[in-house]
Amino acid sequence: MTPPVLDQQAPVPGVVTTAAFGVVGVCTTIIYVLMIRRGVLDKRTALPVLPVIANVSWELTYAFVYPVYPQMRITLFAWLPLDLVLLLLAIRYGRKDFRDMSRSGYAVMLVGWAVFALSFIILATREFNDSIGAYTTVFDVVFMEALFIVTLRARGSTAGQSMYIAILKTIVDAAGGFGLVAWYPNRLLLQQMIVAELVLDIAYAVLLYRRFRAENASPWRKV
Repeated sequence: MTPPVLDQQAPVPGVVTTAAFGVVGVCTTIIYVLMIRRGVLDKRTALPVLPVIANVSWELTYAFVYPVYPQMRITLFAWLPLDLVLLLLAIRYGRKDFRDMSRSGYAVMLVGWAVFALSFIILATREFNDSIGAYTTVFDVVFMEALFIVTLRARGSTAGQSMYIAILKTIVDAAGGFGLVAWYPNRLLLQQMIVAELVLDIAYAVLLYRRFRAENASPWRKV
């Protein structure tokens, strides 16, 4: 019996996964645009700086190091410029979330994390035989969703955040998770990580909504 990680993709109708990952592609693009807008207006990083670096590392890996199937590569080439803008905003404003850290310490942390994140994704792709980035995606997303909650509580405000981003993130993770489970129904680690993503998404959305109410602000007027 071969390990589940070596299972072939299940014979799922192409329209099912195309629709699921199409939702991921469209909604992620909208999220990036909304995050850039929020970052510029609030002068706070909408996506925490460490997940931004992980996202850029993921996209670079599957665009150039381990190129994925052509349709996904086209999507990556559309995402990369937006993610690089988010990275610039995160580098510029992200230190506000690390007020006790010196400029040099902050720079060392970012460079060190960038080296680790890129090498981790490349090595994990090789170790897991993960040519489509399924495992590295869920690892990255769980990390990112957890950091959204940590950042919200650390800031104690809705700066750089909106309910629309929170809701779209949940839709992306649900659609992407559905597509991955359809392809790999026997990979329980994937399923565990997808459940964790959704739990963190919902928790963040609830906490953000409560924070808007605590600020006597409408959760739906801030885009």
